[in-house]
Amino acid sequence: MPPTRALHANFRDAYCHHHGCGAGAFERHLLLRIIPWPFRPLAALSHWIDPAIFAAELEVIRNAAPSRTGREVNAAAQDLVHLRFVELSFRRSIGMRGRSEAVVAAWNAVKASVDRPADPEHPALGFAESARTLKAAPRSAVLGRRGSAAAFRFLQQAQAEVVRGRPLEPLLESAGLGIGDVLSLLEAHPKEAPRFRELRERLGRPPGPEPRTLS
Repeated sequence: MPPTRALHANFRDAYCHHHGCGAGAFERHLLLRIIPWPFRPLAALSHWIDPAIFAAELEVIRNAAPSRTGREVNAAAQDLVHLRFVELSFRRSIGMRGRSEAVVAAWNAVKASVDRPADPEHPALGFAESARTLKAAPRSAVLGRRGSAAAFRFLQQAQAEVVRGRPLEPLLESAGLGIGDVLSLLEAHPKEAPRFRELRERLGRPPGPEPRTLS
């Protein structure tokens, strides 16, 4: 009788068991695996100097860590698909940024040992577990999803525009979001309220059924 394969509670536990790394090393270990290999030595040094350089990727990894299904990993990885539209930087322009496909590949390597839900009604079971890549959701769907790393970076960009005294209409139009969507995202980050004070004041709340025009 073949031995029973141990099942792990989630993506993080299965990944750490597969790669022989401790739970405390999970974020850094996966970060370096999702960055193209030519940039990994530089990424390792940059992470050692200041992990905040990779704040967006690390937030995606944290969101993916408790996943039990491919759909949940897909939802977290979506943020990396659209990250280049939300915040530009030199390291992303040269390609030293996390890849969504690499997150999916890391999941596929360990998914057989994850204790995935057996309930056919579980909302996360609609994803094709054999997928090697992910199909990008519309940018507006990713930016408008609570808990999305890309959404948080979008709020930071919008806050910066307000502080510079620039109009918000072009940014909201390019993202496919309305005032109500952005207010909903602000409400999803109550601990960050002081950081986005100027943005909230600019948006306000529409006084009536008609949305107020931003300026």
